[in-house]
Amino acid sequence: MISVTEENDLIKSLESAKIVQLGLLPKERHLKKVLNDYFVFFEPKDIVSGDFYWVGIKHGLKYLVVGDCTGHGISASLLSVLGLNLFEYVIMNKGIKRVSKILQEVDKKFIESFSKEANPFDNPWIDLSIICIDEKNNKVHFSSANRKLLVVDGDKNIELFRGSRYPIGGWQIENQRTFSANIIPYDKGTMLYLGSDGFQDQMGGNQNKKYKSKKLHNLLSRISDKSMMKQKNILQTEFENWKNHTPQTDDVCLVGVKL
Repeated sequence: MISVTEENDLIKSLESAKIVQLGLLPKERHLKKVLNDYFVFFEPKDIVSGDFYWVGIKHGLKYLVVGDCTGHGISASLLSVLGLNLFEYVIMNKGIKRVSKILQEVDKKFIESFSKEANPFDNPWIDLSIICIDEKNNKVHFSSANRKLLVVDGDKNIELFRGSRYPIGGWQIENQRTFSANIIPYDKGTMLYLGSDGFQDQMGGNQNKKYKSKKLHNLLSRISDKSMMKQKNILQTEFENWKNHTPQTDDVCLVGVKL
């Protein structure tokens, strides 16, 4: 059992770690430059988060990544820092363009970051989605590691894209994983939603059940024609009302982008 002083010191350390972590996430001015019309709903379960998001522009293409690291708290937040650095390196430094190849390289580098002597069954992992927006040709390139992309058009029609059904890292048989990719034509006003599973897995409601992905997708479709600030406020209210007095289940990160 730790003393009150030790507990206070731990909280202070976590608050300092939170400042560092938030400093590594994209600033509002950078998000605005890359995504233009967007919202980010970011709600850590603890003081620090295992969810992260990253944006960048390279070769005239706009990239967005949303990641969900193993667990939550301190260990997951350290993985999120590694994830942020890997995407900065692979996209901005190495200049890899194709989203499937980006994930392949990130997966390789992520696995190399951990000891060869460690039990592979204990390896951490990241579930994530990546999109590349090609504004010149009105196309979105999508790839993912065990996550999805929700696309809602101007008529509020939903299309759900699923990526590869394995994460970045973790235990694997293959020497090198390959990741599938989709090319999605879009019209002006189309909404894209990428996120972790924290919102849909939140326990709550009258029967203390998970929110569920179908319910979330229907909500996003209904509010897709509203402003980004309004959408974020609706999601915040819905999440708090559903959770009510139930403890938060996991970190939450949901990013919406209007094309």
